[in-house]
Amino acid sequence: MAYRDIVVYLDAGADSTARVRTAINVAAKHQARLIGVDVSTKEALEGESREQALAIEDEFATAVRKAGLDFQYHVARPEAHTAEQLFSHCADLLVTTQPHPDHLHLSNSAVPKEILMTAGVPMLVLPTGWAGEDAIGEQVVIAWNFSRESTRAVHDAMPILKAARKVFLFVFASNYSDKNADVQEIKSHLEHHGIAVVLAGWRNTGENDFTSALFAGLDRESADLIVCGAYGHSPLFEDMFGGATRDLLNNISMPVLMSH
Repeated sequence: MAYRDIVVYLDAGADSTARVRTAINVAAKHQARLIGVDVSTKEALEGESREQALAIEDEFATAVRKAGLDFQYHVARPEAHTAEQLFSHCADLLVTTQPHPDHLHLSNSAVPKEILMTAGVPMLVLPTGWAGEDAIGEQVVIAWNFSRESTRAVHDAMPILKAARKVFLFVFASNYSDKNADVQEIKSHLEHHGIAVVLAGWRNTGENDFTSALFAGLDRESADLIVCGAYGHSPLFEDMFGGATRDLLNNISMPVLMSH
């Protein structure tokens, strides 16, 4: 698998410029076509945001042409909510930003929640206020729990994992040991794909929840991306932001690649 088509969602919010910059960097690294999808609301075309909303296409095209990438541009209808209507059905990766509480009125509310649940495409979620200048995918942490969702996330992230300089496998379990057969199996599977893996497990003693343990055991100065599926007891299709998944996204301080 390779990322050949990458969708970046565009709006008139303050995070859009950095989001495009990051999407360009990822697309260039993987020699992919970048597809900009304007998800502005009707409200974004009114008042003080109108000028920025009207400039979205020109600013996107200028930035991508400067990078020398192949690209497309689409405008999603304000009422769009399906994968097809939001142009995610023919993509290998989606790029968006954690919703900014002050800018929710500017962008289609189906992004990221509904589209992540329905598109079947991995999504790179950037933190609010992300500058877009730092590299992504050099040192990656896989948040692994042997679930369908984490399995999907790992395979969706393979192009990034193979290109990474270092990959940490984080497992949070009451019986965790580096020598456990199931831990060794996923490590061997990744190594068979040419990925060098560093085990970074955490024995769950009940003193920490998953998210706290992840960040406590994470070298946040060197890691630049978390790869994960859905965590906690709530299935993603019932409550995407339930349990540890919700906690992780609400406290996001670095990019997260998620799959459903």
